[in-house]
Amino acid sequence: SSHGTSVMCCIAGVDTSGKPFGLATDAEFLLARTEVNSEPFSEEENWIAALEWADQNGADIVNSSLGYTFNRYFPYQMDGKTSFVSRGAAKAASKGILVVNAAGNEGDKENWKIIGAPADADSILSVGGVDPENGLHISFSSYGPTADGRLKPNVCAAGKAYAYGRKSPGVIYGTSFASPITAGFAACAKQTRPGIKAMDLLQEIQISGHLYPYFDYAHGYGI
Repeated sequence: SSHGTSVMCCIAGVDTSGKPFGLATDAEFLLARTEVNSEPFSEEENWIAALEWADQNGADIVNSSLGYTFNRYFPYQMDGKTSFVSRGAAKAASKGILVVNAAGNEGDKENWKIIGAPADADSILSVGGVDPENGLHISFSSYGPTADGRLKPNVCAAGKAYAYGRKSPGVIYGTSFASPITAGFAACAKQTRPGIKAMDLLQEIQISGHLYPYFDYAHGYGI
């Protein structure tokens, strides 16, 4: 899909002249398509299967630019323990995978002022969006915390990017793109310390946030 292509571009894109366009163009990639247009619950099962497949094939970092909110769950269920995808994300983290997930685009919705799933999962890096023009929360980026009061998002990155879709490049908006920008950065960081554990890498990225040790529920620990 065009969305998935643009997400991939933020990590692995190379432009028509051969110039690297993404954050980690020399990484090795496994691609899994888990969503269909009608949004059935089976998408969560697909996502879990994709995580298992990625784990079996040695994935170090997973980027996931999706989320499930009011079409499937109530706000009180965003506790990192209820949704199928959030439980799967936490399991992947326990196996040593750094899961990087978009915080969601519900920030300007009156009926949903909480982080979604699987961004609510414990031990994963949930990424909010900022306006790259001013470095402040971009209006659509979802707010934390989780339903049980944990800090989310963990960090933030540009929620507005320039990337290729299926046919041509253009300006795109969403935490879907803040997430792969952060995942690409994480891959570069891991290259400098290949033996670092996923949870240690997550903590190092949090410490690098410009607000650290302070935080808020719009930016997490910051950019």
